[in-house]
Amino acid sequence: MKIKEMNEALQWLRSKYAVKADGTLEAAADGSFGADAELKLENGTGVKLLPWRPERRFVELKKLVDSKTLENVSTLRFAAMSHDKPLEKLLYRELDLCEFLGESPIVSAFAVSNGSTANVLAKLKDDKSCSIECSAALPAGTMEMDRHEIIARRGIACDRTVDTQVPQSSIYQFTENEEKRYTDTDTELFGFENEEVLLIRAAFEVLQHPELAALWNQTDARLVKMTKAVLESEKNGKPAVFAEEK
Repeated sequence: MKIKEMNEALQWLRSKYAVKADGTLEAAADGSFGADAELKLENGTGVKLLPWRPERRFVELKKLVDSKTLENVSTLRFAAMSHDKPLEKLLYRELDLCEFLGESPIVSAFAVSNGSTANVLAKLKDDKSCSIECSAALPAGTMEMDRHEIIARRGIACDRTVDTQVPQSSIYQFTENEEKRYTDTDTELFGFENEEVLLIRAAFEVLQHPELAALWNQTDARLVKMTKAVLESEKNGKPAVFAEEK
């Protein structure tokens, strides 16, 4: 990650939109389940980032749920695959998206795993069902793939187009020696990889809305415990059960 350049972009956004709160991005500690960077506020407080939450495709999916365009959501079917991210990191994000898009806390979950892949069944408090497939076993050099589908009594929504298995890029360049792909998703943050853009935007979101700092830190602590418990459920042979946090 280009931490120096990311912080310069964050400061540029602060200046452009006259945001008073200040902070800097720092690389996350080794072994962190969450995002690859966190925000350190000017008062020294560290904030765990959930950069997928402000991502456009998930914002739009949530709007479909909030507006009741999808009536009586019953099932969430998620999948995430990578060649360089550990299984725990993939599952951490998908569990958060279950609660975020499902708008209800997870109360129980059970996993079947071989160490690099996992199939998880989870239940939300309002009885929605979640199916999560995670794999950290893609071949080296393969682009990360994911898919998120919401099934309701009336309507189905997905963050990928019909029959799409591999994420599409905006521009493809074919040369004698290689293929290059380009996808710019943010008109203000050209030159950054997509994950870097999401981290900058997540940090900026916290600076704009300081109340998110405590909420996201609390969510991170819950997700870390939940991720560990879900992966342990196979060894125990029993679903992991989670109490609702007040």
